[in-house]
Amino acid sequence: MCGVAGFTVPRGLAPEQRRARFGERLRRMTASLWHRGPDAQRGLLLDGAALGHARLAIVDLEGGAQPMRDHETGVTLVFNGEIFNYIELRRELAGYPFRTNSDTEVLLAAFRRWGMSCLDRFNGQFAFALFDPRTAELHLARDRVGILPLYYAFAPDGLAFASEAKALIAGGFADGGLDGRGVKQAMQLWATVPPRTCLEGVCALPAGSVARFADGRLEVKRWWDLDLDDARMEPCVGPMDERVAVESVGEVLEDAVRLRLRADVPVAAYLSGGLDSSILCAIAQRQLAGTLSTFSIAFADPRFDERRFQEEVAGALATRHHAITATGELSGELLPDAVRHGEQVLIRTAPAPLLALSREVRRNGVKVVLTGEGSDEVLLGYDLYRETRARLFWARQPASRCRPAILRRLYPYLPMAAQGEAVLRQVYGVGLDQPGAPGFSHLVRWAATARLGRLFAPEFAAEFADEDPVSTLLATMPERARAWRPLARAQWLEMHTLLAGNLLGPQGDRMLMGGSVEGRFPFLDHRLIELAARLPDGLKLRGFAGKWVLQRYSAGKIPSSVLARPKFPYRSPPAWAGAAAPLWARELLAPDAIRGVGVFDPDKVRRLLAKLGGQGPVSEIDSMGITAVATTQLLSHVLGRGAPPARNPEAVSMDVG
Repeated sequence: MCGVAGFTVPRGLAPEQRRARFGERLRRMTASLWHRGPDAQRGLLLDGAALGHARLAIVDLEGGAQPMRDHETGVTLVFNGEIFNYIELRRELAGYPFRTNSDTEVLLAAFRRWGMSCLDRFNGQFAFALFDPRTAELHLARDRVGILPLYYAFAPDGLAFASEAKALIAGGFADGGLDGRGVKQAMQLWATVPPRTCLEGVCALPAGSVARFADGRLEVKRWWDLDLDDARMEPCVGPMDERVAVESVGEVLEDAVRLRLRADVPVAAYLSGGLDSSILCAIAQRQLAGTLSTFSIAFADPRFDERRFQEEVAGALATRHHAITATGELSGELLPDAVRHGEQVLIRTAPAPLLALSREVRRNGVKVVLTGEGSDEVLLGYDLYRETRARLFWARQPASRCRPAILRRLYPYLPMAAQGEAVLRQVYGVGLDQPGAPGFSHLVRWAATARLGRLFAPEFAAEFADEDPVSTLLATMPERARAWRPLARAQWLEMHTLLAGNLLGPQGDRMLMGGSVEGRFPFLDHRLIELAARLPDGLKLRGFAGKWVLQRYSAGKIPSSVLARPKFPYRSPPAWAGAAAPLWARELLAPDAIRGVGVFDPDKVRRLLAKLGGQGPVSEIDSMGITAVATTQLLSHVLGRGAPPARNPEAVSMDVG
């Protein structure tokens, strides 16, 4: 993957005027993205647009330089990502005068042939900007599920865009101040609701969307969205249908891996020890004829550690295995970097060890990894889906004293004090009187994270009292979704919040790019997503067994112990209090620092720190709360002081076209 940046400029300026007025700004923006593209940074000043690109060379190492221009029309492209089916598309585009072997030029040729409808033909992950001098239009586009980021900001002269907000700050299009509504959304929903972000004046192009900027106006529309209409679901009446479903999922997944192994550099894989990463590694190892390298995170704390399963899978598949061991102290040390790259308020520390892992991957000379995100969303693997099914059963008789006990089957690890009927009813009985509500599946989660708002300073709470993150999110749900079955609505919400706004963003692309590594996501191949959407829920969630069709396909291909193990969510331990607290935490969580940012109440933060330091029982909400405070303070600190530091802008080569 790479980094893109740029902005519109007034037309009619002479080349030297463009260089003098806009060259340094474009250099700073492009240089701020060096970690996304350490192989080359280039800028191009056109009549109407300035385009910058930081390249991580993966395909056509010698010929794929950007910005790339169509010599006949002058249409110019800066592209972040991969078009995995570029070889097949190139055959369809016979007659175009190709000068490279890159997927970038295939994208450019596809736009020239089909316009923006070319997006429907792409199997890929991408975010790009394309300037058409014939119409003076700037086009922005983002892939179907939001694997790759794209931001924009309005300016007096027009519009600026970039792969990361820090480039907009470096170019002077935003100042890095916090957006209070975005902060509230991230804390309650685990993600902001596009176009809002956690940074004032910085907008996110939604996943699956395109934008067109012309004559001073920006038009944004969605070009793809997941359709989970019951009428599109294929009937399933017996074992034969189940066998066909298992075979179909397997065939598409194997082809998705095959396409994502296309590269002119080695491709490795992340191995967590769970079902998703294990089956990807099994497929890739076979397709690579036994040469796959795998990378894992082990934890010193046994509550978070999965190394036994990682080593078992790596041994069974005979991969070239590498692992790092993470601690709470490591998370504390790396969190400032994780926030600088992630550019979002977090309520879990999980991204920090992933940043360490991507850097370990790069130290081993690897630029590309396969990773298993998306399977739980697409194939109903999360506890949230099982919980939704259990709560719907309970909602049929909400006064029942027996039905709450079904939650004990889902969460047997809860302490006995949390398994009594009264406690289960208090925690999981939220919204039982409205099982048809669009957000029914997520009401328990949102009620829990809403409690984080108790940490807000009174002035902040009053200023943004009219922001209800849940209402803001539900307003973006398509009207047709309100007629979907509850599990379908749950899936849509999960893909538009946890997946697009968290796992693929501050925990995914950003931590990978923090190590200058490209991640590829076979489970998010749109063919697999659309196939899974047509399968009956019972083939994905069989009773309380999630990802049933994938488990059936994986049997015999990975160790049986991995198939038998319960779902183990990836988490990492925080270390903010007491002697283990890093220096930055002691400084930024001090009362004066809290008061200076103005989001949280210093006294409430002090009491929470004391509790975490051993002066009281610690809950999951306490851990989320201090992480939200810490990352908000860090976000203000690392991005809120003007343009972030960048590697030498003079290293960016600059051309005028």
